[in-house]
Amino acid sequence: MNDNQKEFAKQRLITAMENYRWRVGTGFLSTPFILYVLADIKIDYAYRLLENEECPGWLFMPKSGATTVWEAWEGNSTYSKGIASLNHYSKGAMVSWLFDTVCGIKVDGKNQFLIAPKPGGTLAFAEAGYDSQYGTVGCKWKKENLSIYYEVIVPANTEATFVYPSGKTVSLGPGIHSLNE
Repeated sequence: MNDNQKEFAKQRLITAMENYRWRVGTGFLSTPFILYVLADIKIDYAYRLLENEECPGWLFMPKSGATTVWEAWEGNSTYSKGIASLNHYSKGAMVSWLFDTVCGIKVDGKNQFLIAPKPGGTLAFAEAGYDSQYGTVGCKWKKENLSIYYEVIVPANTEATFVYPSGKTVSLGPGIHSLNE
């Protein structure tokens, strides 16, 4: 695929998203990838889809009282009540994007992490972490006034490269680090 074809495909996707009012219109196999594809074009596009509260949309479920991820966007309020799972994984596949893009946590080799959060949308705060084989690795950020404040946890015997949204990088050793931009 050449550059012109890539640009055409990107524009066609954005036009389709506009026509569908930025609601989730992907199928079972492509749902885990749509936020990554949109973020590669422009991070604001991914957040626009993520934060849409209309049906079908991820925030429609909690707005409608869900505390789990429903198989059917409408829960069991559909015509065929009782057949849809109220604890289903397929639409929850987008959680990986929250983890490795919104909070930016990625394994980057032996004893090495890459922390490259991408704050955006109307989110004012995000936090993620997990217990790796080395210990807890985590990142949280908070928008305050015109700044973004970060707290990064790097486990013992590891290092992390922190990448600000501006592209500036900082090497971090083990410990809890407070950063801002």
